[in-house]
Amino acid sequence: MPRAKFCFCLLSVLCWLHLADAACLTDPMMQGQDPAVTLQNGLYHLVQSDGCNIHLRRSSTIGGLVTASDSVIFSPGCMEVWAPELHWINNRWYLYYSMNPGNGHRVYVAESQGTSATGPYVWRGVLFNNFWNIDGNVLRGPGGQLYYLCSGIATNGGAQNIYIAPMNSPTNLGGSLSMLSTPDQAWERNGLVNEGPWGFQRDGRYFIVYSASGCWTDDYTLGLLTFTGTNLLDRASWTKTGPLFTKRPGAYGPGHNCVVTDTAGQWWNIYHANNNTGEGCGGLRKIRAQRFYWDANNMPWFGTPVPTNSLVQEDASFLVARLPFFETSGATAANYVCGPPATLQGGPVWANPGLRLDGTNDFADCGAGLGNDVQNSVTLAAWVRPEGFSDWAGLVVKGSNASPYALQTWSDGSLRFSANWGTPAGATGAGSWNSAAKMTDGVWQHVAVTYDGVKIRFYLNAVADSAETAQVLRFGVVNEPLYIGADFPGGDEFFKGTIRDVRVYGRALSAAEIKTISGINTAPVLVPVPDQSLLAGQTLAVTNVATDAEAPPQILSFSLLSGPPGASVNAANGVFTWRPAIAQAGTTNPVAVAVSDNGAPILSATQSFQVAVLRPAAPAFGPVGFDGGVMQVAVTGDVGPDYSIYASTSLTAAEWALLLVTNPPALPFLFVDPAATNFPQRYYRVQLGP
Repeated sequence: MPRAKFCFCLLSVLCWLHLADAACLTDPMMQGQDPAVTLQNGLYHLVQSDGCNIHLRRSSTIGGLVTASDSVIFSPGCMEVWAPELHWINNRWYLYYSMNPGNGHRVYVAESQGTSATGPYVWRGVLFNNFWNIDGNVLRGPGGQLYYLCSGIATNGGAQNIYIAPMNSPTNLGGSLSMLSTPDQAWERNGLVNEGPWGFQRDGRYFIVYSASGCWTDDYTLGLLTFTGTNLLDRASWTKTGPLFTKRPGAYGPGHNCVVTDTAGQWWNIYHANNNTGEGCGGLRKIRAQRFYWDANNMPWFGTPVPTNSLVQEDASFLVARLPFFETSGATAANYVCGPPATLQGGPVWANPGLRLDGTNDFADCGAGLGNDVQNSVTLAAWVRPEGFSDWAGLVVKGSNASPYALQTWSDGSLRFSANWGTPAGATGAGSWNSAAKMTDGVWQHVAVTYDGVKIRFYLNAVADSAETAQVLRFGVVNEPLYIGADFPGGDEFFKGTIRDVRVYGRALSAAEIKTISGINTAPVLVPVPDQSLLAGQTLAVTNVATDAEAPPQILSFSLLSGPPGASVNAANGVFTWRPAIAQAGTTNPVAVAVSDNGAPILSATQSFQVAVLRPAAPAFGPVGFDGGVMQVAVTGDVGPDYSIYASTSLTAAEWALLLVTNPPALPFLFVDPAATNFPQRYYRVQLGP
């Protein structure tokens, strides 16, 4: 790659360093259980119970709930207050909570006096009193109809089931409870429990996510009911699937969740789990949050619980890690998104810019906390200057024993993308694929791979590769580092060369976004101008039209590289103008125009066309006449040239007096000479110009 191009990338990345602070959270977030989060007016509202009181935290980010002010908004009393939920319905807040006043748990409701989530609240009573029920939730169905969801035990010693009932209002039921689910699947029967229902809808399709098996077991998990029939109250209209979200090391008993859609349209699963096995459903549970996704059939995919100390970036960009490698010294490299700096291993050398790796034992360790929530789609990108190529040499690799995703090089200079090597937990699909395009040894080039849930795409210098591979992949999870410059699973393969501006996204960037992050400038494109022709003396005006692919568009400037004397081009709008002289009639004149952008390096495009100058018709006088004693005569010819009329008293006179210069808009035009009668005789001639 030319040095000038490289300099631009350096300058553009320097500009990118002024980033807004990313909203990051660390899983687990904090101690808590049965999280219920609602987004209203740009604030996330989390309610929790201490057994006696209901607490509220509010924040503009999910991660901000950890440090948000904790205030008590309602105090039902010390009667085993469980699983509060806060819902905004018809311009009021409603608190639904489970409580045992002595006759077993029931779900109660309180209503806000105004529009503030902090209250005050007025107790509105119990919703259903016939049998033990907990975990009240409200589902807004078709036409805005409200439905009450809960978990209950209808008979002593019976299973704990999911129930539904219509609501007349947010505080009153409009019918009896109907059972929708009982623990009849093997994964639900370690405790015979279905609980914690949370109803939600997307694009007119209704779902209830719930928890199954006992919360005191590590097998506590999520199940899903999907409305596939015609009656929300009919169990036969719901289809059960699961388990959706099961235990992993560092996340035992993941369940009792809520579903939140953020302002950017991202869907979040906020749940609790234990860090260690056997911790049950006591005070050791912790609240966690991670995205979930939707497949082509409009079905949710919750993925795999992330390990402890996983870093989750909330922004819609889903930029997980970005390491520019602009340091000039030191044993660490800054990550401009979330988490601590990467530690350098071996003996890499700062290349200013970039980090030079020796291909033997040099690499950067970004830590195990990054990239664990990259499970559905991915983008891996970097600027590289290779020094030779080898198979499996790691550029960006997640994992040391098993690898959910990796960008590598191959011995022929192609890029290689590997997915789920070593079968990481929760993985679907696996394999390795190479690009058709080949990198160039010894020069800077931008490389990237994306997977959008359907296709793998490679990019070299922001140009999409011809190799597109359709695959069904879900990236597994490993509690192992993200590496730059090394691939450890299955062997130790190191990249030799210099690398910089490494990026990992949890989504597939578009081709336009790849071009933007690469910073590669592309030349403007000129729309061809056909050859032109005109009469001598006429003015030619031709607009040169240029387009520029950069976003935002760059400033374009036009210039005339070559052309006939007197020709010019407007630098701002590209309009070429020229008025050929009469003496240039019968000539053909080449014109070359350039347009340049204001990128770095400045790139340009040129085009040429020809202008043929035709000879105008010879001017002529019509019959002379007099009107009121004033001589007048019509002049004929072509429109365009200047018409100069001279007079003299003798055809042989050395001097002719110039009487008129005009450029008439139409021919013939009338020439009038009021002084003609002052002379015994007078001769006239007409000459074209310029």
